[in-house]
Amino acid sequence: MSFITNYVDLLILQYRDLPKAEATIKALVEPYKNIYDVMAQFETAFDVDLAVGKQLDIIGKIVGVNRLVPFTIPKKYFGFNDNPLSFPMGDKFLTVVTYPMKDKFEIPYTTGQLNDNDYRFFIKAKIIKNTVSTYMIRAKGNSLQNAIDFLFDSKAYIVDNKNMSLTIYIDSTFDFSLTPFINQLDIIPRPQGVDIKTVISYNTGDTFGFSDNANSKGFGDKFGTPINSYFANKIL
Repeated sequence: MSFITNYVDLLILQYRDLPKAEATIKALVEPYKNIYDVMAQFETAFDVDLAVGKQLDIIGKIVGVNRLVPFTIPKKYFGFNDNPLSFPMGDKFLTVVTYPMKDKFEIPYTTGQLNDNDYRFFIKAKIIKNTVSTYMIRAKGNSLQNAIDFLFDSKAYIVDNKNMSLTIYIDSTFDFSLTPFINQLDIIPRPQGVDIKTVISYNTGDTFGFSDNANSKGFGDKFGTPINSYFANKIL
């Protein structure tokens, strides 16, 4: 139903279906139709799933997430070929190339800019943090664990250390290139005054541990057969 038709339908019974009455209403409302059409576009333009570019920037400003995130992209320095984050002395044609040397006290990261797709994800994560319940687990959702599931693609779980701190365990299949952004944007939800103690990566079912942990592997089975297992790594 159009903007003008909505107003025509508001005519009281005595004037309903009278051509002159309808024409009068249409003439009065017509100048405002363009304004209505522009305003109607806002619902789509600022839908977080559909917004792009500047619209996403505005949504991010409202919820508290910046597209530019400091200290997230590793800098590249002079190094050797076996280091993917380094530059060698020259190319295969022996062309000499000059690259910066790493300073001992220099922060090894530079500012990263989120593309629309990643920015949309972090905006949603920030909205969740702003509205999440402080319960660890709640059957109907909106708990800390539900928020962690969204943030880490259901590849992580959270543990309450009972000392005003939490530990997050993330499966090694997660894309850890996102963790600097997660850390700098401070979008991991937690109760007031509670700290994230550590973020640890692990291999599901293959991480070294002791017999009291059913999800871990030890040195070997009961017959002494060695078992290959992986050590968990501290990420943050």
